[in-house]
Amino acid sequence: MTGVFATSLIATACAGRPAAPPAPEVPAPRAITPTTPVEDALPPIPAVDGPLQLRVSYPPEGGTVAARDSNFIFGSTGTGQARLTINGAPVRVEPNGAWLAFLPVPSDGVYRLQASKGTETATLERKVRVPNVASATTVPSRPAEPARARIVSGTVSPGGALAVLPNETVEVSFTGSAGGRAWLLLPDGRRFPMVESRALNAAINNAADFQLSVMQSQSPAPGVSRYSGIFPAVALRSRDTTLAVPTLGVPVGTERPDTLLERCAAAASAGQLEQAPRCLQVEPARLEAYRLSRAGVASVVLAFGTDTVRAPLNLNLAVLSQPRVGVVTAPDSDPKARADFRIRGRNATTGPFHYFWPHGTMLTITGQRSNMYRVHLAANRTAWVPVGDVRLLPEGAPLPGGGIAAARFNARADYIDFRVPLPNRLPYHIEETRSGLQLDVFGATSLVNFFQYGSLDPLIERAHWSQPLDSVFRVDIELRQPVWGYDAFHDESGALILRIRRPPAIDPERPLAGLLIAVDAGHGGVDSTTMGPTRFTEARANLAIAQKLRPLLEAAGARVLMTRDSDVFVDLAVRTQMATDSNAHILVSVHNNAFPDGVNPFENNGTSVYYFHPHSVDLAQNLQREILGELRLRDIGIGRADLALVRPTWMPAALTETSFMMIPEQEAALRDPAVQERIARAHLRALAEFVRARAAPAPRP
Repeated sequence: MTGVFATSLIATACAGRPAAPPAPEVPAPRAITPTTPVEDALPPIPAVDGPLQLRVSYPPEGGTVAARDSNFIFGSTGTGQARLTINGAPVRVEPNGAWLAFLPVPSDGVYRLQASKGTETATLERKVRVPNVASATTVPSRPAEPARARIVSGTVSPGGALAVLPNETVEVSFTGSAGGRAWLLLPDGRRFPMVESRALNAAINNAADFQLSVMQSQSPAPGVSRYSGIFPAVALRSRDTTLAVPTLGVPVGTERPDTLLERCAAAASAGQLEQAPRCLQVEPARLEAYRLSRAGVASVVLAFGTDTVRAPLNLNLAVLSQPRVGVVTAPDSDPKARADFRIRGRNATTGPFHYFWPHGTMLTITGQRSNMYRVHLAANRTAWVPVGDVRLLPEGAPLPGGGIAAARFNARADYIDFRVPLPNRLPYHIEETRSGLQLDVFGATSLVNFFQYGSLDPLIERAHWSQPLDSVFRVDIELRQPVWGYDAFHDESGALILRIRRPPAIDPERPLAGLLIAVDAGHGGVDSTTMGPTRFTEARANLAIAQKLRPLLEAAGARVLMTRDSDVFVDLAVRTQMATDSNAHILVSVHNNAFPDGVNPFENNGTSVYYFHPHSVDLAQNLQREILGELRLRDIGIGRADLALVRPTWMPAALTETSFMMIPEQEAALRDPAVQERIARAHLRALAEFVRARAAPAPRP
């Protein structure tokens, strides 16, 4: 798992210098703390007594540490006989020379390391960049001066490109001195009040999945508040010409100007106002308001009595006259790429992907924020997709949608196709249910009369359609067996095909016999920077485990597809496409973990497994159970995660994170071929048990 990035700097031992004073006998916490419910089953760390060589594997020289309070640092001394201090704090050195510490982030950005072994000493300085608490991403650490208005630089939101429909409201906010009065000033002179709320210190590290030893979020920020308000959308333009402008809507300033005020504003800008007698009769405030209106510039204002400050709203805002139609386009013209391409849609401009639509899908575009288009799907349901993956049709193009008059199942040997002829290539969404699959087609109205299953099929229990909303055609398909896999695409005619995969024939005595298992060794090649204290990379550990898993699977009768069998880089999309194109029955991606900055590694390390689609939950649970039983590390748990290797729908897929590279004991174990074999056998048992359980599924309730 990509996490920390490693470099090394070697400080050679300096013989003959006075020995550093002995470090106090206060060892750092072991990787497994006393709160761990079970003892781990890893072998002891082997002893290494080489030359004293002080290395730092993380953080890299000159890198930015994304934590304000405490962070980890790790590396090796080349010998288990060394003593080590960092900024005066004693750090435990393991028998192989590896060390890991969780220490306060130095305010000057310098970690000062001192190591000794007998009369030998070594020193090293690792310089990093630390967060600036007064930067735009954080808030001041000290209260603002009393009764003084101040807006924290870089906190005015939104900014950049924005497009909305008429009658929408836009929320604006900023961080500034607490206790003031704030408002938004539009170019035409209108003022909209902004409400004060207590600002919170933002957590600047990505540690949502782990417990922070020092909570760095949700704490009140001293002396500052967040001010927020809304205003009815009007066209705005920022003076900052470097900001992106929306690709939707009418450019600001194209409306017909007031002739007199336009002439007077031009005269004022040229310094020739005295030469235009009629302009002298125009109130200066009116002339300034008109000038701002034409420029489209708005600002936020914060006041304490007569002390007032303002900051520009650096926003290029367009108001759409009507929704636009866009078509999903593949990045290149290669037919294979077009067939495989899926645009990825989100519920918000950031966050996990939820929708996956092929080339040619027609979308109703109702807005834009930065480089994302807002797509209307149904009442109170929208999605956000990348601007670069959508081609806009000319204004006035009719919105996609229409009636669906027929739908039919077609049975094949390995799958069942559910075919829905569409008026356009409409967007859709497939949801797994407790009994099968649910298909929603957006923008569609049912005209279906005869809804036929086709010939009787042992996989289909029943199916029915409904119209839960005016523009949503829904089909519920109940299966007699658990979902094994599915896919969806448009055929040459534009009809939507939902392809439901039949489960493979399974022999309970040899459950893996005849199955094709895709084994992915995570990372590799240029993507091999995550490593442990002694510089053993995750990519090498993953590959070693995968290579030991392959013969075990083959001995169990399975065929094996390796996404990589050497230290090479393979793109994530290529890995998943390999599994899908080869018709693999299961995909398992082998990884080991790393922490984001700010997480205490002694309190949070352990084993976890991730999946994305519900039909992979049982696989993830089996893998977690078997790996925990084998190594007995802390149980972090299984989780749903938006990861490329678990997103394929055609087969159950899971990604394992067996252990953490930065934990000395766990890195040492991953170097051990016997432990690699044990981890591989745990994966084998989990795969076999998952498949065996599908051989005779329990009847549906």
